[in-house]
Amino acid sequence: MVTSMQQILSCQMSDIAYLDYAATTPCDPRVLEAMSPYSCNIFGNPNSMHHFGMVALDAVDAARIKIKTLVNADFEEVVFTSGATEANKIATIRTMKSLTRISGKQHFITLATEHKSVLDCADYLKREGCEVTLLEVGPDGLLDLNRLSSVVNDTTGLLSFCFVNNETGVIQDAKNIVKVCHERGILVHADATQAFGKIPLNVKELDLDFLSASGHKIYGPKGIGILYYKSMHSRLVRTPGANRDVEFGIRSGTVPVPLCVGMGEATEIASSELSQNLTHITALRERLIAGITGQLDEIYINGSSTHNYPGIVNMSFRGCEGEAIMMEAKHIAVSSGSACTSNKLTISHVLAAMQIPADIAQSSIRISIGKFTTEAEIDLAIDELVTATKKLRAISPVWDIIQSGSSVDDVFRRQGFR
Repeated sequence: MVTSMQQILSCQMSDIAYLDYAATTPCDPRVLEAMSPYSCNIFGNPNSMHHFGMVALDAVDAARIKIKTLVNADFEEVVFTSGATEANKIATIRTMKSLTRISGKQHFITLATEHKSVLDCADYLKREGCEVTLLEVGPDGLLDLNRLSSVVNDTTGLLSFCFVNNETGVIQDAKNIVKVCHERGILVHADATQAFGKIPLNVKELDLDFLSASGHKIYGPKGIGILYYKSMHSRLVRTPGANRDVEFGIRSGTVPVPLCVGMGEATEIASSELSQNLTHITALRERLIAGITGQLDEIYINGSSTHNYPGIVNMSFRGCEGEAIMMEAKHIAVSSGSACTSNKLTISHVLAAMQIPADIAQSSIRISIGKFTTEAEIDLAIDELVTATKKLRAISPVWDIIQSGSSVDDVFRRQGFR
């Protein structure tokens, strides 16, 4: 199966190594095979009461069972959505509006390192009159539980946090975050987009109230995701007037059967291969880091070294600019959290919230490894990144400042880059 996928990627991208699995993943051929009949031969609407509808509904139910099994949820606690972004919106905005109406709780907490989809929800809630707290994290990207305890109050209704950060791979202490919140009667939503199907998840053991995930992050199709919710919270997220027979009244409309089947199949594959994939990806991460740090100085791995998902490596090449490294390393596909305009350099909001020095933050790129990544691709990445860094440092005034022993961060602050 890996060989066939490598052939597909080879045809699509020639000699470019794809190392941006945190952005999206290629669809596993087994997933495509499972989905195919539901686009042509088994095309019924699962809302219909006749034979064709019932066959389609059975397929959706089977997919839901695969997903609920992975996270140890109950059948009716898994709702299909268009993706994690929609699930995040339902879990945060709809829940907070309901809590405000029912109990007067209008304080929403999230982390400053969250994905933009959650930060956008926080901005919306603030405009709607909610009190919003964005919690800073430590330099390792982890939330200080004492800091969390200090900001919650009797009006706090919900906390939303990213289980595995999409830029750094940092894994938050979910169990204790939930414990702190539940002791104060606060609900908790986890954006598990980068965790679902990649690390063990058990919503009952963690006692989560809500959880979001997307299919295309686990080698499934785009346009499909899920929201897990505790059944006791159904009234908080249910759409007024919605047909309760359709996605339990939480999301209206015709369920996209092929996409549901695809996410179910991707989930089942991820579950059966989770340990194998973690071992493979961890070995490649170690190979990547050793290969680069063995040849270059002033390389930084951003985020906790102990609480991380190995498939996401946020690496800073001090003295270079992240976008410039990406442009120079033409044979690898990676991403950067920095962006350069004509007169101002901006850095990732995640690294800024971690208090990473500006010159280190702006030199970062995200390398994300997947189950189809090979040692040859990692070796290519090492060669490309080392070569690009040496070339850029040779012409970099920032690198000259570093070599002279001056404080680059002071220079950046004076220039208004942070």
